[in-house]
Amino acid sequence: MHRKLLPMVLLDACGGDEIEGRTRLQKLVFLMEQELGEQLDVLLDGSDYNFIAYDYGPFSKQLYDDLEYLDDAGLIEMEEEDMANGKIKFTYRPTDKGQKWVQHQLSDQNAQEAQSLAEDLKSEYNGMLLSDLIDEVYAEYPKFAENSVW
Repeated sequence: MHRKLLPMVLLDACGGDEIEGRTRLQKLVFLMEQELGEQLDVLLDGSDYNFIAYDYGPFSKQLYDDLEYLDDAGLIEMEEEDMANGKIKFTYRPTDKGQKWVQHQLSDQNAQEAQSLAEDLKSEYNGMLLSDLIDEVYAEYPKFAENSVW
């Protein structure tokens, strides 16, 4: 399987509710990779996101590229909203096609475990203030706070 499974199972978790914000989605996928640990190599054939320490903690350019790909393939919807502060807020949700794709992947036991983890992470962190999520990630993984502007 490919690393695109991680954001897809996250977006599909808990009935396919949306995830607001690029930074939040980055942190949730990062936490999935950390929680999966060695199992990640088996699940994704060694194709992880190679997160680096960046402005708001763990960051992966490959994840942005994969999200663009998933949007272009019709597996997710990626909405952009102009904010009053001049920034853009991104919102991500799976499409029906994307949800069917995830269900097809769940025939694999490792994918089922990734989905279970995604449901737990999304339940715990998706409703949390972004600042609290970033603080939790920094507390648990201080190496990724090294280049932070936070």
